[in-house]
Amino acid sequence: MDFMRRSATLAIVVALLIALAAVNAAYAQSTGYGVNSRGDSTDSLRVNALWRIDLLTGAAEYIGWTGYLDLEAIALNVDGTMYGADDESKTLVRVSRVTGIAVPVGGISNRHNMGQPLTEGMDFGMDFDCHGRAWVVSDVQQSLFQASMETGRLTRVGQRGSLGAPITDIAIRGQRVYGIGVGLTASGTSAAPNLYRVDLEQGTAELVGPLGAAVSPYNNAGLAFDEDGVLWAITDRRATPQGDFPSEILRIDTQTGQAEKVAETIIGVESLAITTPAACDADEDRGVPAPVDATPVPVLSPLWLVLLALGLLAFGLVQANLRRG
Repeated sequence: MDFMRRSATLAIVVALLIALAAVNAAYAQSTGYGVNSRGDSTDSLRVNALWRIDLLTGAAEYIGWTGYLDLEAIALNVDGTMYGADDESKTLVRVSRVTGIAVPVGGISNRHNMGQPLTEGMDFGMDFDCHGRAWVVSDVQQSLFQASMETGRLTRVGQRGSLGAPITDIAIRGQRVYGIGVGLTASGTSAAPNLYRVDLEQGTAELVGPLGAAVSPYNNAGLAFDEDGVLWAITDRRATPQGDFPSEILRIDTQTGQAEKVAETIIGVESLAITTPAACDADEDRGVPAPVDATPVPVLSPLWLVLLALGLLAFGLVQANLRRG
């Protein structure tokens, strides 16, 4: 009887732990952060604010106002600290994931720390590599920069225009770097709604392929990998030729550039951060991530973890009933 009682208790504990792991895994894989730098809310504190976004449903949770007027890019460094790039003040900032408040890199008085002219719009995107280095792109200048995390100053890689495309954000995983192009020109015609492969050493880019017909017309976009190596994007669809529309959440096949629409979220989001940088050898042992329409391995999915937990819980309850009988 003691053995049966211990077995039942152990089964129930294991079931609860597996269920908790499944919930955590599902939550981690589907949650990102974005800033609605082109939001349409009448409450100014809810525009240029940090939001927690469910990538599978589009549900957005308000975290807080950043304190900046055009925070166009965000990214997480190796220890999980969030940074961002503000175009209005040309400031590299550190962003609180708890309150949303942003402060300049190098100290609260170090605004305009990028060393770029205030009179020229840049349209920023950014990400961190596995070494902890920060990289910033400007789709206006079609240029790549490395950012100093001590001062915020940007150093151009290559020449102005060397990217050869208006890349509005980048995402880095291990040795692989991708960029997403601007969707529409200022006049509302198609610009470069494509996925690109970016060379951080040369500051150049090559076309992977168009995002495809599933993607609605958009202005700028945010791009980021999740922990499993899936590439996600959020596209800003405010002030398109057809009107103002919710931002679209996309999954992108890194082999072809083709994207699928997953959900819609709040208006005006053009940035995305999901997780910390992957290891430098990420994907080398198991190859590149499977295409977005590939069937996942069942035993690793949160659903199968829940089913396993329910099975163990049922076993524990049966054992407990047998003991009482």
